[in-house]
Amino acid sequence: MTSRDGTDGVLVLDSDTQCAMSVIRSLGSKHVPITAGGSSRWSLGMFSRYSDETYVYPDPDSDHTAFVDHLVDHLRRSDYVAVIPATDHSSLILSRYKERIERTGTTVAVEDWETFDRAFDKGKLADALASIDVPTPETHSPADMNDVAAIADEIEYPALVKPRCKSHLHDTGYTVTLVGDENYVHSPEELRRTYRRLSREQDYAEARYPLVQEYVPGTTTTTVALADGGDVLAYFQEERLRTYPASGGNSALLAAVREPTMLEYTERVLDRLDWTGPVMVEFMRTPDGEFYVIEVNGRYWGSLPFAVESGVDIPWFHYLLLRGLDPSPLIDVGAYRTDVLQRRLLYEDIKWLGEHLASGRPGAVVPFVRSFGTTRHTFVSLDDPVPTAGALLQGAYLAAESIRQRVLPGESQS
Repeated sequence: MTSRDGTDGVLVLDSDTQCAMSVIRSLGSKHVPITAGGSSRWSLGMFSRYSDETYVYPDPDSDHTAFVDHLVDHLRRSDYVAVIPATDHSSLILSRYKERIERTGTTVAVEDWETFDRAFDKGKLADALASIDVPTPETHSPADMNDVAAIADEIEYPALVKPRCKSHLHDTGYTVTLVGDENYVHSPEELRRTYRRLSREQDYAEARYPLVQEYVPGTTTTTVALADGGDVLAYFQEERLRTYPASGGNSALLAAVREPTMLEYTERVLDRLDWTGPVMVEFMRTPDGEFYVIEVNGRYWGSLPFAVESGVDIPWFHYLLLRGLDPSPLIDVGAYRTDVLQRRLLYEDIKWLGEHLASGRPGAVVPFVRSFGTTRHTFVSLDDPVPTAGALLQGAYLAAESIRQRVLPGESQS
């Protein structure tokens, strides 16, 4: 797909998501031809004024091999400079099948599998970071219950039993393993019991058995960046003020921050990984002001619109990099706004409110309502009204459904 002026177009997958919408709006506003891809013809990005064409593909959650076959066939018949994934799942699939997909002549906008997996697998990440000077939680990688028993009386509590990988491909299917309250343990016996249960539940993960990790209290902060060969080209830093679920999950309300120490650690991490492309390095800032590297997400992230709207247009810089151009002359490194808050009302903050109401904390309504007047809202764009309206309708439905389930918990589905 090529425009009249010769600018190569891109295929953006997962176009129902907030970060895909941000990529579409960023590149489309600069006259890059955009094909919005999704597993439903009702994906919001397909209705954006910045998307030129649409592509509906088999749902990768149901059958990722059928998705890859369909994608390869589509790319052979099309002309894109790159295909850009926008979720954990699609990034994982495109990295695993990168060589096959790129034989179509289209660049896959995610790292090769060996590099990707070094960040994706939290056990491999812990091993990689052990050789550099950055604070990380003490992490154990048991191979069986004997290893768990050996460390149970040695580690400090509380501790966390967490999956090595959030997402797992198996056969044709796909499984997501989230961390919740049930992953925290407070005694040797609870560690053994929880580890045994999670190992059974995750038998599809082959040798990727859960990790046992030190619990680090604090506030989640992140540095998001675009890197090239381990060098940071552009970055943005944010702090999570509200998270869903509260035990550790996606951001619902964010503030921009400037933390030189966190940036220095990020540079060391990305240099160690030799990373190229968009990436999020997640930290826990402890009460004494230290930053612990918790995980690395080697893909676009849900709060991408916050970085773009604050002055760091990572999708555009990434696009130039994909085309073999040097974006550095366009980047004022570290120049971004820190005077605004960003809210992911659709749908993380709605879920945050629902979680608090379900836990008997009706006072959460006050900050939730107050945020309508004090924050920007992800997805909302008067310049791109149709996806905005669709997202608002989806959000209204989700909120109504959440209230219905709270008020009528015993009502059965018809």
